[in-house]
Amino acid sequence: MTDTAADPAVEATPGQAGGFGTALNTAYSEALAGVYDEVYPSTPDLDDIGTFLLTLARPGASVLELGVGTGRVALRLADQGFDVHGVETSPAMLARLAEKDPEGRVTPYLGDLVGLDLGRTFDVVLAPFNVLCCATAVDEQIALMHALARHTAPGGHVVTETFDPSDHHVQRGNAVTTYPVGERSAMIESISVLPASQNMLVQNTLFLDGAAPNCATTVLRYLWPSELDLLGGIARLELTARHSGWREQPFDGGDGRKMCVSVFRPLT
Repeated sequence: MTDTAADPAVEATPGQAGGFGTALNTAYSEALAGVYDEVYPSTPDLDDIGTFLLTLARPGASVLELGVGTGRVALRLADQGFDVHGVETSPAMLARLAEKDPEGRVTPYLGDLVGLDLGRTFDVVLAPFNVLCCATAVDEQIALMHALARHTAPGGHVVTETFDPSDHHVQRGNAVTTYPVGERSAMIESISVLPASQNMLVQNTLFLDGAAPNCATTVLRYLWPSELDLLGGIARLELTARHSGWREQPFDGGDGRKMCVSVFRPLT
């Protein structure tokens, strides 16, 4: 296997352009990179992801995270002894990761997720925090699932985190929510839904103390669990487990967070 990451952030060679979804989500990430860690601060339960991965792989196993961002997950995984690699479409996000990781514990790649081809495989390929939903059309999601499978070693696992879209699918009109950011700042999030295409328009406006409002907009395409299984089958991935959280809570609709953690393995 080859490892192309000799530089701080290696350009990953794409096999297929990501298209509209990649462009939208890259712009969204660029807009939020400077404040992302304030909006979504690290929490102790992020360690649950690494603990969960240790049920699937040995200590020190290689992990590829898609959508590594500023390293909220990746740096925790490195702390837990994993050999962590991360792909990101946003140079600004990778710049923040480099600031937080001067020792280079995470190997970063700059490139398109949908057409990704690093020329090697990993013990675990991880797509947390709705990365699959950042592909905004069915063909992009199929290509992204193939990218996950392409980078999974024989006997390895693909782990995805999506959300149960039941509440959003029946939403009518905009849903507006305000979140506190620290003690003196806030974020207003507006979500509108197009059920026919399963798309969500997400608009975030940040009011950080002493700064002008910062706005960012993106589009997601939500996935039903059964649809995710179908995409896995197309990419020759077999579902082996599904939970409503990283502590292996049963996926029965009872978790208010509506998480959907799915584990796949390559078909031989």
